[in-house]
Amino acid sequence: MSNVVKINQVRNMSDLPAVLNDDPWETAPEGKRRVAMMREALILPLVNLVNEGASINHVAKMMVAQIHAEHIDQRTRQLMAQVGREAASVATLKRWVSAYIKDGQVGLLPGHTGRVRKDYGWEARAVELYNLPGKPGFADVYHRLSQEGFEGLTESRVARYLKSLPALVGKYSPARVGPHLHKLTRRHFTRRSVDELQVGEVLSGDGHTADVYVGHPNTGKPFRPELTVWIDIKSSYIAGWWLSESESGNSTLFALSAAMRMHDHVPAWVYIDRGAGYRAKMMSDENTGFYKRFDIETIGALPGNPHGKGWIERWFVTLRNRCDKFFAGGQVYCGDDMAEEVNRRMSAELASGKRTLPSLDAYIEHVRAFIDQYHNTPMDRLGGRTPAQVWAELERVPVSVDMDAVVRPVEARTVRRQTVTLHKRTYYAEALIHYDAQQVHVEYDLHDDRNVWVRTTKGQLIAQATLVETIGVLPTSRLEEQRDKRLRGQVKRLERHVAEAEARRSDPIEADATVAAIEAYEPIALDAPDVRPDAATQDNPTKPATEWSLDITTWKDDDER
Repeated sequence: MSNVVKINQVRNMSDLPAVLNDDPWETAPEGKRRVAMMREALILPLVNLVNEGASINHVAKMMVAQIHAEHIDQRTRQLMAQVGREAASVATLKRWVSAYIKDGQVGLLPGHTGRVRKDYGWEARAVELYNLPGKPGFADVYHRLSQEGFEGLTESRVARYLKSLPALVGKYSPARVGPHLHKLTRRHFTRRSVDELQVGEVLSGDGHTADVYVGHPNTGKPFRPELTVWIDIKSSYIAGWWLSESESGNSTLFALSAAMRMHDHVPAWVYIDRGAGYRAKMMSDENTGFYKRFDIETIGALPGNPHGKGWIERWFVTLRNRCDKFFAGGQVYCGDDMAEEVNRRMSAELASGKRTLPSLDAYIEHVRAFIDQYHNTPMDRLGGRTPAQVWAELERVPVSVDMDAVVRPVEARTVRRQTVTLHKRTYYAEALIHYDAQQVHVEYDLHDDRNVWVRTTKGQLIAQATLVETIGVLPTSRLEEQRDKRLRGQVKRLERHVAEAEARRSDPIEADATVAAIEAYEPIALDAPDVRPDAATQDNPTKPATEWSLDITTWKDDDER
């Protein structure tokens, strides 16, 4: 095949080691160039003598004799101390003088072979193969090049070349690790300054599945709670947090409202990702969402970009390393760096009673103690102050509404005959007669569905409406209703898994067909290796060439059998 291969997955580089920088002096490390210059200064008087007609052997012996007799000047003595005792050898001096006369300074480089690297023709293809997303190794690239018919190959030569590649097409190239991951981990990014922010002005929120197993409050089975956190970017203070089964609009609402109620403060902005909980309608609706009700502006992080919300992501790393790893003696930690054998038989050990799991309440107390300790830990980025000390400078923007109402979600509804309908529930209030056919905002309690609070679109309270009718049998708590809905979804997914397992029962891969395919296989005949008698006897002089041929034939027959 032709050695001219078009590279599709690797950017066309003009600086591949095989074709760039023919001058070994320019490509040599600074340390080697410094050694070469010291060698040059030492042997330059000898080179001048050779140029005047003296023999290399004579001048080398003369200098060694002077060194042993200590008849050398201070300059030569200092150079000898820097170059090393190897300079006191006749053979070494002869080699250096000859190399310098032939190649100049380049000849004195440590490890210099006296020639520029040869371009074998397979380099571009090797770069392309090495930069496949499957991350092939050096040996894998070598074998592939061999199969494709390239010449001048040895495994060590290919490995040595690939190790010398520039970073952009080397081990951590975008093609090998993925362009997005390369951008996140290898490319420069702009660090954002928080110097101009006020304390409590911007909160960053995110959800994180805890890296520990606890007993589920209902079943006692292994369970990883979801921690939702809001952190103040300026002070690194944890303004609010909430533990739940999974990230959702409710957990986001509870965590943020808890922060606002605890500190009686409304942030100007919240920095959020595109998770379901933060983009839920109850949070982000332009008319009735939680952010809109309190005039909170949102800043959306770019999908898949951890640098944008590095404050909260870094805190979760701290939580894992300083809190989760030490919870319950470190025996229920389940991060990716946990010893696998510890949790491998957890279910069986729990069933047999050999092991028990800590409760969710125990983990909540552990997290609370960690956050308290974190708040009182001095930090370099805060000038040696603690998050609590910086948070104490908060200039509050009061919530200015009933604290109980902070946590109530709001939805828009239209009044019909003095009633509003919400979540399959109908609520009545006499005062609604004045707002018939008009749109209103309905506040509801997630824990109790007996009453709702009806307000105008400008926030003025109209009335507290009472539940008069439900469609079907509904629990009084909307949280319970959501759990029932989630349970039905889980059951449907399990039913689909069962249906798929039943469909796979009839295995399309039959043993008879596989055996027939194996029996019908005809191996490709391989030519016997070309073993020259002279080469065989050279490698093993005690073994005749005919005996080598017999061994090869026997090997081939065994293989065919």
